[in-house]
Amino acid sequence: MDNETSETSEESLMIAPEPSLDFTRKTWWDSLLAMYISTSPYIPSLTTAQRHRATDLVTDDIRSLLRGSNYWFSFINVPYFLGRYYDPVRRERMQPALLPAALAIAALFQSSEAGHGKRGRDRALRLRDVAQGHLEASLNARWIDDSLAQAAWFLAFFEICPHPQYTRERSSSAILMLDMIMRCLSLTFLDADNPHSAKFSRRSVPTIAPHTWNPPQQVLYPGDHLLSTPDDAQPQYPIQGCSCSSMSLGTRWPGAYEYTPLWVSTPGWDDSWTEVEVRKELCRRLCWSALSLVSGHTSYVTATKRSPAELFLMEPANYALLFPGEALGMVSNHSGKDTIWALIHRTMLLWHSCLQIRHDPGASEADMARFGVNAWLEADMLEKALDAHTCGLERTFLFQGREFLFNVRMTVSHEFRRFIPVAAANANGLFNRDKAEEWLTHQASVASRVVLAMGSVTGNATNSLMQRPFFIFWFMSQISRALTLWDCDNTLTIALDVCMAFFKPVDYLNAIWPCEELRRRAVKLREQVTRACKSAGRPSPSPPPQDAEFSTGQY
Repeated sequence: MDNETSETSEESLMIAPEPSLDFTRKTWWDSLLAMYISTSPYIPSLTTAQRHRATDLVTDDIRSLLRGSNYWFSFINVPYFLGRYYDPVRRERMQPALLPAALAIAALFQSSEAGHGKRGRDRALRLRDVAQGHLEASLNARWIDDSLAQAAWFLAFFEICPHPQYTRERSSSAILMLDMIMRCLSLTFLDADNPHSAKFSRRSVPTIAPHTWNPPQQVLYPGDHLLSTPDDAQPQYPIQGCSCSSMSLGTRWPGAYEYTPLWVSTPGWDDSWTEVEVRKELCRRLCWSALSLVSGHTSYVTATKRSPAELFLMEPANYALLFPGEALGMVSNHSGKDTIWALIHRTMLLWHSCLQIRHDPGASEADMARFGVNAWLEADMLEKALDAHTCGLERTFLFQGREFLFNVRMTVSHEFRRFIPVAAANANGLFNRDKAEEWLTHQASVASRVVLAMGSVTGNATNSLMQRPFFIFWFMSQISRALTLWDCDNTLTIALDVCMAFFKPVDYLNAIWPCEELRRRAVKLREQVTRACKSAGRPSPSPPPQDAEFSTGQY
């Protein structure tokens, strides 16, 4: 594919459209400009001055999105994207849903109560509706390509943010749509013919053995008790140090500090790549960003003791794909499967493999026992791999990989306890106490930093919680998990401290991003924590402050 032309590449990543979309292709841009000038449902005829003004407004919103979005958006190759946007001919060939979907997020991010307020949120919802209409029209006309998958990703992201029309059903529907389009295009199998791409089997732990390293022996001893190797006896991960910083976007493209300051720690792009190679890498990274989005969703859903929907993207066996930036490493002889980016996504694959097998009716008790042991050992191995890094980039990703490793350990200890009575040394029923205390201590530290200095949570001074509405789900899931740990062991009072600490950012986000559904969930969560505090003889959490009590700046 690398030797094909760009035109051939486009054909290989799309299903050809029917002629019925020709009119939409020629008019969607004018309709978008009209939305930026008028709130009328009828498309006005724009003067030249109005077109220039509307174009400037759209461009400003695009730049705002690029500058303010987190690393999940880093599948976008900025020069390639802007090159298509500024070229009228290439722009006309873009999926009509793509720009409105991206602009809906841009508008939403700027429309907290401290920003553009209700008017801005209403405009975001209008853009979202326009994007959804274009996406459905493209599906009906069989115009399905990787740009439509990008539009579906933007729409799914929009629906996992709090907004006036947010519902559980809307967010689930958007994720299912993204999942369906990715599956239809087989994007996750893009490197199926590449011998360097990792491939996994169903009902097995998604492992990638590092070179020259023998992992701990995976053995079940009599009585089905797993005898874990003490930490000081575990072999050290063979790859110490890393080359992640030299491969990062900020190093390879200094312009990232201006255009995408929150992506500088993500993998860079090779300037020598052809447009075909850029698109192919973009599709890979889109797949991994989709996995990140789905993983965040499943983490929240399971924290609230619900079962996530069955998704194609959740099955590790559905991936035959180079990891983000791995194509760079193949050129520079660096291992692409041990970068900080690859390791984070490997923790997500491991997390989802646990969710998959526990709902697999065909898995025997022996399969479950074997899987539980191997999943625990793989979590240990991935943790050592993360520890071996010297790049310091993990903090910019909020130590997300370790969050999923903790999810894995909780799931193994809980779901597989009847197959493996003791999942590790110092285990206590539903969880490993040492890991629980370690996780809670880390969460207490994170909560403290959130409250004291919102901009320093990820180490980026420009990262303000005020523009991160989607963080509310993470904060609420951390409260739910901490509460679960306290239910398992009432001596873990630090778990209640973590719950209390995370209510402040939850209340803050609920105040500046009005959403009745999430406010109701927060009330229910506060009631659960209040009951736990009363049972422990501790003060109950304070009621949420009135909206006016929150400063519009950082607190």
